[in-house]
Amino acid sequence: MIGLDFHPFGLYNTPYTNTQGGVMFSPDFYIESFQNTKKVVTNQIFKDPTLNKAAHAYIDAQTQFAKMLSHNAIDIAKYSVETITNCLFPKRDERSAAPSKVEPKAE
Repeated sequence: MIGLDFHPFGLYNTPYTNTQGGVMFSPDFYIESFQNTKKVVTNQIFKDPTLNKAAHAYIDAQTQFAKMLSHNAIDIAKYSVETITNCLFPKRDERSAAPSKVEPKAE
């Protein structure tokens, strides 16, 4: 799960999980919910076990593909934001440069 915190109270970082073990309000949660709904509808339409099994395999492949797309999009977005942030606001060394050779004070 990505640690995005869009809400001041940390709504998106809460540890609530769905029945499949995924974190709520994540892209995987919505993908799983939608795909499970498609499986329920498929069970009502296809009464033949062979066709039902083929339909479930197709839905499982769609689920894997959708999760891959969402993870890739999130990774690309994170990389882009980090790169742009580092270009616009480079990290500076706050320490002062120490002289390479310290000479004793003349009295």
